[in-house]
Amino acid sequence: MSVAKPKILLSEGSSLSAREAITVLGLAGHRVELVSSDPLCLGRFSRFVGRLHRVVASGVDPDGYLAAVLEIVRTRRIDALLPVHEQAYLFAAARERLPAGLGIALADFTAFEQVQSKASLAELLARLDVPQPATTVIRSAGEFAAARNFPFFVKAAFGTASTGVWKVKDEQQRDTLAARFERDNAFAEGLLVQAAISGTLERTQAVFDHGRLIACHIYRQIVEGPSGGDVLKLSVVSAQVREIVEKIGHALNWHGALSFDYIRDEESKTPHFIDANPRLVEPMNAWLSGVDLPGALLQVSLGNSPAVQADGHTGVSTRLGLMGLLDAARQRHRRRDVLLEVLKLAANAGRYRGTREELVPLRTDPPIVIPLAAVITKLLLKPENAARLSETAVAAYSLTPKAIHRLRAWQHSA
Repeated sequence: MSVAKPKILLSEGSSLSAREAITVLGLAGHRVELVSSDPLCLGRFSRFVGRLHRVVASGVDPDGYLAAVLEIVRTRRIDALLPVHEQAYLFAAARERLPAGLGIALADFTAFEQVQSKASLAELLARLDVPQPATTVIRSAGEFAAARNFPFFVKAAFGTASTGVWKVKDEQQRDTLAARFERDNAFAEGLLVQAAISGTLERTQAVFDHGRLIACHIYRQIVEGPSGGDVLKLSVVSAQVREIVEKIGHALNWHGALSFDYIRDEESKTPHFIDANPRLVEPMNAWLSGVDLPGALLQVSLGNSPAVQADGHTGVSTRLGLMGLLDAARQRHRRRDVLLEVLKLAANAGRYRGTREELVPLRTDPPIVIPLAAVITKLLLKPENAARLSETAVAAYSLTPKAIHRLRAWQHSA
């Protein structure tokens, strides 16, 4: 499908990934439309957004969400639907209901199942001989209580924005979590227990065209933010990691965006893969480094076969100012810390010296000042709001376990 100015619909507008995809697509000359359950979502405030469509949250009512999106696609004559977050899994489950002419890049649902669940991902990595921490899938309190070295990590089968991940430091914390897991029937889905590895967290993002890797980028987390997210990033290049990602995507015949997190062991320098996200993830560091991930995703969505993009530049340092503010507020819940962080961001000083803004680019997209000012005001009035602000955004785009069971029911009835 060759469309000079395709009409683009993003699957949500609340996540950091959606906000950054809007910026990249806008800077490339596109305007987009969004769907969102939140009329004041972060993505709304952009000169690159032509229209926002209010729909029910995909995690609350996947059937209602899908029906609303399909109606928007029909009435607005959408050319390309870009799933910028967990809705990719939903659309893969509903593939048979999607219009034949709609441009969307999705792997098979069976491929999604191998990376969406953390237990299935561990099995996939083991089968492909991809390095990962020592990993065990447990399904009972007895297995969870087995002797193992502290600290270790325990992960729910499904989770987003680093939710459903716990670092267990001692027996007391382990036993407290065990009681919680039994109460919530979490063992039924299977929990992943992984050994802790000392090293640096890096993330790699890729776009595939039916198993062919066409774009790949890697960045290192320099400063951790709320819920394990990033405040500061640094672009890196690794032929070894690119080869691993290419191997995984080829084995799955992946079509669309696919991202991974890994820990680079500080002694051996081995990249131990720990998580997968079958979607686009915060693409601005890549864009500023010379890799256009949303553009690649758009091209394969439209049925084109774009050329393979070269690795980006190393050493590109970027920041997510909004995450920096939330991080400052959550540390000690002090207004002076929030105000100091605002001043550092404005002056490009302190830990932000030499960085480029990727989440709230005021110069290129002035309307983003509205939610930025709103967040600063809320944090100055009550710094404890930091956690609630993050949770509200995640709820607008994440899939709940109940929603995931519903998507699987779609597959069984297909």
